[in-house]
Amino acid sequence: MFKLASLCVGLSFATSVATIAVAGPPDWENPAVVQINRQPVRATYTPYASAETARAGGESERVASLNGRWKFHWAPTPEQRPTGFHQPGFDTENWDEIVVPGNWQTQGYGVPIYTNVRYPFRKAPPRVTLDPPEDFTQYKLRNPVGSYSRNFKLPNDWEGDRVFLLFGGVKSAFYVWVNGQRVGYSQDSMSPAEFDVTEFLKPGENLLAVEVYRWSDGSYLEDQDMWRLSGIFRDVDLVARPTTCLYDFHLTNEIAADHSSATIRAAVGLRNFSNNGAEGLTVAGTLYDPDGRPIAEASTAPAAVTKAAQAELRFDIPKPRLWSAETPELYRVVLTVRDASGDVLEAIPCRWGIRTYEHRGKRFLVNGREVKLKGVNRHEHHPRTGRYIDRATMVRDVELIKRANINFVRTSHYPNDPVWYELCDEYGLYVMDEANQESHGFGMGSRTLGDDPLWELAHIDRGVSMVERDKNHACVAIWSLGNEGGAGRNLIAMRAAMEKADATRPYFYHADPRVSDWVDIDYPTVAELDRHFSKPHDKGVLVREYAHMMGNSGGNLQEHVDALYRYDDYVGAAIWDWVDQGLAKPLEGKLRYGDDPASLELRKGEFWAYGGDFGDQPNDRDFCLNGLVGPDRDPHPHYYEVQKVYQPVRMELSDSAGAIRVSNRYDFTNLSALRWRWELLADGERVDGGDVTPPACGPGESASMPISAFANLPADGCEYAGAVYAVLAQPCSWAPAGFVVAREQFLLRTPQPTKDAQSPLIPVSVEDNRQAAAGALKLTGPQGDSFEFDPRTGALTAWWSGGRNRLARPLEPYFWKPTNRNQANNGFERRLGVWKTAAEERKLIGSRQSRRQVEGEVVEFLFKLPVADSHLRLTYALLPSGQLHVIASYQPDNAGEAPSLPKFGMRLGLAADTDRVVWYGRGPHENYEDRNSSALLGLYETPFEAFPTKYLFPQDNGARTDVRWLELRDSEGGLRIEGRTPLTLRAWPYTEEDLRDATHPHELPQRDFINVNIDARVHGVGGDNSWGKQTMSKYTLPADQPYEVDFVLQLLDSERGEPEPKD
Repeated sequence: MFKLASLCVGLSFATSVATIAVAGPPDWENPAVVQINRQPVRATYTPYASAETARAGGESERVASLNGRWKFHWAPTPEQRPTGFHQPGFDTENWDEIVVPGNWQTQGYGVPIYTNVRYPFRKAPPRVTLDPPEDFTQYKLRNPVGSYSRNFKLPNDWEGDRVFLLFGGVKSAFYVWVNGQRVGYSQDSMSPAEFDVTEFLKPGENLLAVEVYRWSDGSYLEDQDMWRLSGIFRDVDLVARPTTCLYDFHLTNEIAADHSSATIRAAVGLRNFSNNGAEGLTVAGTLYDPDGRPIAEASTAPAAVTKAAQAELRFDIPKPRLWSAETPELYRVVLTVRDASGDVLEAIPCRWGIRTYEHRGKRFLVNGREVKLKGVNRHEHHPRTGRYIDRATMVRDVELIKRANINFVRTSHYPNDPVWYELCDEYGLYVMDEANQESHGFGMGSRTLGDDPLWELAHIDRGVSMVERDKNHACVAIWSLGNEGGAGRNLIAMRAAMEKADATRPYFYHADPRVSDWVDIDYPTVAELDRHFSKPHDKGVLVREYAHMMGNSGGNLQEHVDALYRYDDYVGAAIWDWVDQGLAKPLEGKLRYGDDPASLELRKGEFWAYGGDFGDQPNDRDFCLNGLVGPDRDPHPHYYEVQKVYQPVRMELSDSAGAIRVSNRYDFTNLSALRWRWELLADGERVDGGDVTPPACGPGESASMPISAFANLPADGCEYAGAVYAVLAQPCSWAPAGFVVAREQFLLRTPQPTKDAQSPLIPVSVEDNRQAAAGALKLTGPQGDSFEFDPRTGALTAWWSGGRNRLARPLEPYFWKPTNRNQANNGFERRLGVWKTAAEERKLIGSRQSRRQVEGEVVEFLFKLPVADSHLRLTYALLPSGQLHVIASYQPDNAGEAPSLPKFGMRLGLAADTDRVVWYGRGPHENYEDRNSSALLGLYETPFEAFPTKYLFPQDNGARTDVRWLELRDSEGGLRIEGRTPLTLRAWPYTEEDLRDATHPHELPQRDFINVNIDARVHGVGGDNSWGKQTMSKYTLPADQPYEVDFVLQLLDSERGEPEPKD
């Protein structure tokens, strides 16, 4: 365990000497210098003065936080920084104050820059200050430097202790001084840097100064897809240690094959900072079970400790309670060091979950059992504090992740704040811990920094620092060597060094299969996965990133999860990604924390900013908006789709007798641990329901669950749907009792729609068309309502009722849809653009007004469309009830190479006083054909303003599929749209052109009408990636197939929001 730590000490000394002896480039442009005088990275822990306080946890008298307000100076270039600010007596009275931890850009200094791949400075490693293009932000702000200063006093009872200064994270490189003396230097922004400052301290007031550089040679290895922010962004602490201390430890365990017993081993590393040997020491430990009861003790007496020594403790546990993501059972180990008199020098607690992780064959095993990883990538992001995330926001994240049935999180693309791992230990998540190594700007080949020997030290340092810091977290299941850093010798050396520190976990790296236990397929389609697994393959597959959730995305997720369970060698996959990286920006002025920097909500006068909104160059615009949740952690519609397709139970209606076949996709939980209930819906309303006996069904097993009510349906004309819910029987850390973890709905009976007989359409002559053009065609209903049609276009131009026109814009055919962000980047407009004006350019072939026995007054139109040699037929029938029956049908005669339709249907405009939407269809959240398994059929109601989805970048949104009827209600009643066949509906207070032109939600105008799209089908959202891959073909509308939208329009009564009565 400590061979590598000793190597780090040697490297630290050698680096320091080399830097002093040889003049050359600055440390921050020298890849041979990754740190000066930094202590070897150790496990994360809090030392205490006694075993009792260590067991209790909480704040320790051995740790003093330096978080808070510091004096701060920002300079745009290194030449303009205050060079002597670290000296006592330097006047900082007129300096600003800044909050630590935090990024300086989010507090009003400099410019946040969002870029995905391209370096925001001139690429000339290891230099970061050469002239970039003139439009780069860095051209004028060549390498900003933040100078931090604060005073502190040591607690009185620390006298005689060694004192360490611990930085949790500083971006990107920094120097430290105490009382005017330089202590050291460090880079690797995402790993801790700890310095022994004992010899620099004095009684009373001490001065701490930190000089932070925005860019360094280390920035070449930090080219991750995220906001480029700077500063001291994690906790800063002073830590007191006895002269001889328990410096580090490594917990491991073995489990009997039958799980009847387990052994925990603690490899302990002692360090002696004095010049005298320490004798008579005792290292001891007490193990507490998950209920807090002491169950085992161990101790050992190492030989005299001169500089360093090792010891090992062993704890044997009968009938262990194993840790997994489903059962996060945590034991607590309290380690102590006692002197020759038996007095406790130091006590350190650590929670530990007994578990094993294995790469066996091509699979991934937890505690000897194969596990499928259903994951998500998570950047550390807060909309106000940037890279710093408070604990409450992390708790919100982990609760939402668990509620989404996600069991696996990749720390893309760097080690996260230590608190995150504590929460994952506690709540139960498998973590791929990823080293802070990405040089994507150089591409993915072998001629990258990953194969350049000048950068070997930096690669090794970053990988080993992560392993040493996080090795004692039960949740860490897989070590990742980084992301998109190419292949080469440095990656091979990196894995070897990391494996010396910890060989108890598998390793992963996507860009160099030689150092990875599994291979990766980058953003695969389901077809690409099928092709891969149909051929011989040496390694299993772990997809580090898939299902790019940029904006309105998440299509065909169900098919992806089906593929995961179809192939044994498919270990798992992680969605990209968790949270939209939007920053809360005032419409005017700079970013400021304000009174409540932890707030996730937008304030009045703010909007969610993305790349380019700060004038940052280069930038990748909204490519940072890929989350399942928004910056405020409000779930997007596709969050619920993930929750559904990742659920741990599969349910199928197995026979006509109402039996449900349930398959258990848990890995360690019997389905009998859940509570089960069912409900029966008739036309969307609940008419029956109750509890059902939970099936005794172990992991990987299936069972039948009969529900007789699903088979014995009343003999009426209603549509019946049955639903089954599996809910938590007991509250847990992440959800209350009754929380739904799995659900499925079954359509039990659907009445067949009746088709009215239609007489053939008789084309009129050209002369008749000219005569008809002189005035609108008109139908008049029994209550005096009149409907006016344009005789040339077939559009319903007016609906007169109660003395006013109920239409703000005509009802007319329309085949175009605004793009979402997937489609905007995959050539959708170019490929399908012929349909944008196809409805507008329709040519009238014939029309007729007639009376039919059933339908009443009928107006019919037949058009030739300019695409696919196709025809469009519009039929309007004024029914005796006063309702208007509308049918639009598309018939291709010779589609040839014509592209698929973006949608097929019609649109109209209503007055803008609509305030509520009620519907019977899928909901309550937005859903599209390829993303609607989570939206169950039912009756729903929402304020109109909540019906559209407010994506951070305006785009197509707000659809509800399989709609039987929908009502747009206002104070005077409103409009009911009832489908003779299921519909897809969208309604917005703006136009398609508004969505096309706006780049932020606050730029969308509020029109004086509601734009309503009534469609038979709408092109799916897609989501395999957002830079070229197209929607799965079965969710498109091929031009060589016929389509029909069939619905009835009816005004609503102003008193009850119900259809107006007709005589």
